[in-house]
Amino acid sequence: MFLKDYQVNVVTELQDFFRVAKKTWTVFNKANEVLPPEMRNAFNYVQKTFETLGKEYKDNCKNGLGECYPRIVMKVPTGGGKTLLAVEAIREYQNIFAQKRTGLVVWIVPSDTIYSQTVKKLRDKANPLRQLLDQASGNRTIIIEKGQRLTTGDIEGNLVILFIMIQSISRVNAKEALKVFQDSGGFESFFPADNRFDLHEELVKKCPNIDLLSKVGPIIKTSLGNAVRLSKPFIIIDEIHKVFSNMARKTINNLNPEMVLGLTATPKREMNILVSITGLQLKDEDMVKLDMHIIPPSDRTDDDWKSMLKEIKDRRDALEKKASGYRQSTGVYIRPMALIQVEATGKDQRGKGRVHSLDVKEFLQELEINPDEIAIKTSAQNDIEDVDLFSRGCNVRYLITKEALREGWDCSFAYILGIIPNVRSNTGVTQIIGRILRQPFARKTCVPDLDESYVYYSKGGTREILDRVAIGFRKEGLEDLITSVKIQYNENVNPTKKVSIRKDLKSKYENALYLPVWVMIEKADKIRRFSYDLDIKPYIGFSSYQMNDPVLKRLQGSLSKETQERQSIIVTLDKESKFATKAEQSGSERSAGEISIEYLTRRYSEIIENPFLARKLAAAHLEYLIQGLGHAKIEENFGYITSFLCRELSDEKTKIEENLFKDYLKNREIKLAVSINPKLGYKIPDEETITVGRAQNPYNNYLFEDIELSSLNSLEKKVGDIFDKQEKILWWFRNKVTRNGYSIQGWRKYKIRPDFIAAKKNDNGNLELVYIIESKEQMLAGNSDTLYKKKVLDLMTDQNKQKRIYHTEQMDIPFGQVNESVEFYIVEQGKEDEKIRTFFN
Repeated sequence: MFLKDYQVNVVTELQDFFRVAKKTWTVFNKANEVLPPEMRNAFNYVQKTFETLGKEYKDNCKNGLGECYPRIVMKVPTGGGKTLLAVEAIREYQNIFAQKRTGLVVWIVPSDTIYSQTVKKLRDKANPLRQLLDQASGNRTIIIEKGQRLTTGDIEGNLVILFIMIQSISRVNAKEALKVFQDSGGFESFFPADNRFDLHEELVKKCPNIDLLSKVGPIIKTSLGNAVRLSKPFIIIDEIHKVFSNMARKTINNLNPEMVLGLTATPKREMNILVSITGLQLKDEDMVKLDMHIIPPSDRTDDDWKSMLKEIKDRRDALEKKASGYRQSTGVYIRPMALIQVEATGKDQRGKGRVHSLDVKEFLQELEINPDEIAIKTSAQNDIEDVDLFSRGCNVRYLITKEALREGWDCSFAYILGIIPNVRSNTGVTQIIGRILRQPFARKTCVPDLDESYVYYSKGGTREILDRVAIGFRKEGLEDLITSVKIQYNENVNPTKKVSIRKDLKSKYENALYLPVWVMIEKADKIRRFSYDLDIKPYIGFSSYQMNDPVLKRLQGSLSKETQERQSIIVTLDKESKFATKAEQSGSERSAGEISIEYLTRRYSEIIENPFLARKLAAAHLEYLIQGLGHAKIEENFGYITSFLCRELSDEKTKIEENLFKDYLKNREIKLAVSINPKLGYKIPDEETITVGRAQNPYNNYLFEDIELSSLNSLEKKVGDIFDKQEKILWWFRNKVTRNGYSIQGWRKYKIRPDFIAAKKNDNGNLELVYIIESKEQMLAGNSDTLYKKKVLDLMTDQNKQKRIYHTEQMDIPFGQVNESVEFYIVEQGKEDEKIRTFFN
């Protein structure tokens, strides 16, 4: 396997580091031999290594034995060949630093997809990556996974690559809960017999951070974690930025590594960055498909996603013709693919006013695209599982997703990204932009259309899509390539400007600019912002949730209804080639005989963060249902039963979240408060950035000097018009969905971001009340998200009516007391005129 020039430079940097580190370690180790035990490890050979190489040393690490060790990081952008560089790092580590062919390498990966892809490659002895490892080990490479047997003989006689998931070191309760650290079989050769307490005691002295089953004796746990500690491994961590919290680093240290190499596209400041690969280096080495072309809606019609898909089809068809010609001249096969990002997936999300994955699939078929060329990839449906997308026998040309391709997906045949969600609020696009950047086979075709990438969008403005792409490039480590993004049909991007709050409004009504937020009252009357992650998430417990007879009866009743109602219409041609239809009883989502604890666990893991608890509950629930309904009934309806159980579990989670919040409120541990302290409260920013438009500001009572009219949809424009015409309006403005915008943290994870904020004056012209308004289209008025928002807003309005909105400062405020009169409402489409007039009577 030939290395690119930048990869050769990376390997050279690694060689230099390992060489200097080994030399420095040897000198320091000899010095330690003559020092008393209490002074050993006082000298840091790693710091001296970095000083010798002229590198900045920030991350000072000691393992569980008290020994200094290097934790180095390589910045590798998307498409930079992280797996190849990791394999090269193992080879050079073994040759230069460890100076042996055997030992243990722990390879930690961030996702199931990357895990399975990497293990598959390295187990294949015909794969060039495996062959590189075999060269380093003398054809004695063993690839194992967590749960497989591992012996001291394996490590002493082979180069063992142990793969584990990143969750094993990223969760707060990893040591107690995860199986890596639990007592289990398969590792007996690392430990003395249970009755040899003397040998156990001797081993504890050599490795004081080893986990014990019992301090009496003592008796050491027979666990994978302890086996790793005793082996002092070389650890590779992909996406190391995800496990760089203090807790995660302590867990890494506690594995007693000899050295750690992290790979990431977005390193943190406090990391020891040994090598930094730029996006320009990847572009120069033909690793990425650039330039990237962003194509706005052709007719500027907002939300015309079907026209966008038609354009994407035409573009993809043209690319395939180019690829066919390229194949005829070179023999190299490329099948250009399009990724389509939708607004909704899942059976229960269809028909709620958002573009669903099945809507897109059906429309693509209307464009005469064969069904076998269309695949859906979501958390619940994976049409490309175990499919080799590079195979000439694969027909997939369109892949529909929402968020499932954010990471861990790699197919360089993807050329086009079509974005249906509004790019103004769609953060997901920043995650999947990198999926279309990889150049097939890491070499240019010299066919310009096949060496570039294409992004289409149907909603939002040019500035928003550019911002999203720029963020996406930064997350992929390609921030220096943002100039390679071009806007088709729009060479001059709309300029922006900053606008301030009108001086006459700010000087007279500054007290109305402070809006209430939920705060927690802690011990000694300390106050802080209410946080879902701190105050709700840690206390959500499912361990007491059990299957019972009422749940079983609901399931039985819904199964009977499902059997009666699930009929579909088959459209076919009869023997005379005439159009014919017939009704058929629909089958279950999964075929008979496919009860899958793994599938149910995956679905539960979407709701329960702890995967082991998800597995435990899934097993217990299945066992209960099999006893109550019978094995055959579960087999026949497994897909539906899985969906039913997930709904039950999700409802239970929602109840727990709401009860926790209301208990805080009942116990006066949470309050709605306004504050001039920016860490506690919220103040409307003095200025905001808007896109300069041609139309002038038509409003007389808008809070800011100007407004971005192009960002308002038809409902928002109508609400704005109604606000502006009210006799008692002081000011109003459109709340932006940005970091600086006003948001409400309720008992669910995601914050509520109201659409409008308006101030009402009394008969004397003074501030009377501030309204926080969430506008909803009629079709969304009754969905669960809207009902949740209404509960939260009603609760906040009730606090105002009970005079329970507090201000936290006891000091004098220049403009008098901050406003404590705020009410919160949802306004439905079709009722906006009536509602708003009522508010301002």
